[in-house]
Amino acid sequence: MSNIAAILAEKHCQKYTKGFTDCVAEFPDTWHLDCENQRLKLQRCFQSNETVIKVKEKCDPEFSVYEDCITRNTQEMERCTSEFQKFISCADRVAAKST
Repeated sequence: MSNIAAILAEKHCQKYTKGFTDCVAEFPDTWHLDCENQRLKLQRCFQSNETVIKVKEKCDPEFSVYEDCITRNTQEMERCTSEFQKFISCADRVAAKST
């Protein structure tokens, strides 16, 4: 994924991103339960990044739709690709204005 928001988040929170994604890979069926600690660490890291804060403020509606989708489809997250792309498009616009 080569979008600006993902690159900024990866730079700022690399070890937490890796910890969360590794956990999700290890527990694909129960990641929403087993990876809560890693998710919270990643969330705290993202909350300290200025660009990520702006993305959260400006793209909250898109993110909420995506988050609702993955919550409803924990076993089939690929069903949420469209919602994810809408969120990423918004995040890219906001991040581009911040750099």
